[in-house]
Amino acid sequence: MKIGFLGHNGFALGAEDSPVLVDPILYRRYGEEYTSSPVEIYPPRLIDVDRMPPPAAVIISHEHSDHFHLPSLNKLDKSTPVIVGPTMIDTVVDCIESLGLTVTRLPFGEPTRFGSVIVTLFPPGPDTVLWESRVSQVYVLDASEPDRGGVFLGIDAATSTDFIDAVSSGRLPAPGVVAMSNNAQVTPPGVFGSLDCYRPAGQTAVRYRGQGFPGLDILGEVVASAVEQSEIFRGAHILLCGGGFLKDYEQMGPFPFSEQQEMARLAKQLVRHMDVVGPVPGDVVEVREHGIEKVGELSWLGVDHDRFAELIHRRESFLARRDSIAMRCIENADEESEDAALACIERELTYLSRVLLLSDFGRRMAVSPSAHPFVLKLKYLTRPDRSFRFDLAAGAFEEAADLPLDDSVAAYPEGIFIHAVDFAAVLRGDLQYWDVVGIAMRTWFDGDALSSPVALFYDALGEQVRPDLSCRVYQQQLEYLEKENA
Repeated sequence: MKIGFLGHNGFALGAEDSPVLVDPILYRRYGEEYTSSPVEIYPPRLIDVDRMPPPAAVIISHEHSDHFHLPSLNKLDKSTPVIVGPTMIDTVVDCIESLGLTVTRLPFGEPTRFGSVIVTLFPPGPDTVLWESRVSQVYVLDASEPDRGGVFLGIDAATSTDFIDAVSSGRLPAPGVVAMSNNAQVTPPGVFGSLDCYRPAGQTAVRYRGQGFPGLDILGEVVASAVEQSEIFRGAHILLCGGGFLKDYEQMGPFPFSEQQEMARLAKQLVRHMDVVGPVPGDVVEVREHGIEKVGELSWLGVDHDRFAELIHRRESFLARRDSIAMRCIENADEESEDAALACIERELTYLSRVLLLSDFGRRMAVSPSAHPFVLKLKYLTRPDRSFRFDLAAGAFEEAADLPLDDSVAAYPEGIFIHAVDFAAVLRGDLQYWDVVGIAMRTWFDGDALSSPVALFYDALGEQVRPDLSCRVYQQQLEYLEKENA
């Protein structure tokens, strides 16, 4: 079975003249329909959708914006079936169908043929973080050789125990290829990452992905974990993907350690009895007896080599200068918008209080020696900053005297610092939480990154818990398409 790589986590599987597409982003960037901080797919691509062969079907694994993109789906012929899992948000289905496409919810564990391949969806494993819990993992077999191992797409989630059981019991063949996502998003000193912990100048910032050997950490986590999760993966080869986007770190360019081709080359020197391949957009590969072999290129999508070289040079220059990137504001901020932002945030403080108290983060706060273990520090451009601290005894937020950022870090064990207009935009659904972390926010915390304030709000404000917020962004995408088509 041929595996075409579209970039990031997108694939074209099966017959080249009628492939099944998985999570296709058919624009160079996504997000510009609603934000001033769009995301570019990396390595950068040249795309000629007019030359794309008609897909047998399109699978959307889940609703995150780097997997589900309405403008890309609008490029499809309206007869193209769109397949989602049983836990997909209703609003996503409604939005896709508003484009004139037909959506089918495929039950988990039910093999279904589309074109030249057989597709089976599975729920994610129990160790999956909440914000990825609606993922449908995808197993694809060649319909002409259904007993031969296929391609398992884990897609940002822990491996499905249902999939492991299906293979272990002999209902499905063991995979020949496992696509593993390198979504590490490593940032150098001076660049604040999504799950980094802020420390004042002169103190060492706590990094999410270790301190001294991030490349080895990534390879250990991505490659070794594939084999360690289950015996069914022993003998499978690894397709390294994911992490294929540029956040709005314009000065820096791409994240270090995000060139999957180079990471795979290094991984192959550290493993035995398996092949590790990191395709670039446009590569077509196939599993052969001794590994994964490149067998061609897509005719309609490939790497923009000039842009690729430019971005690599930009990152090398940035790292050589040891530059830093300041926190930015995404939304337009003026006196009127900042007034409205404050009113919006104050309305949501009761909900945020309950979120805090019900979380692992809240349980950690409950044993804190501090009466005020968390502060929400709001940055303004037209007036002084404001702070709301969490009063543990009252179980509620209260306004507190605002302190400079480094003093706030000293006074409160944990906190978030963000532009008021950006936080209000997330609370209204005009931005998604993913749009602001790292580039437009600073946070500090005592515990593990996955139980930090950032991770808490991934859960509480993300699509898994608050689809009513994410639907606003989808509506903005539809409005953008209406204007584009007018």
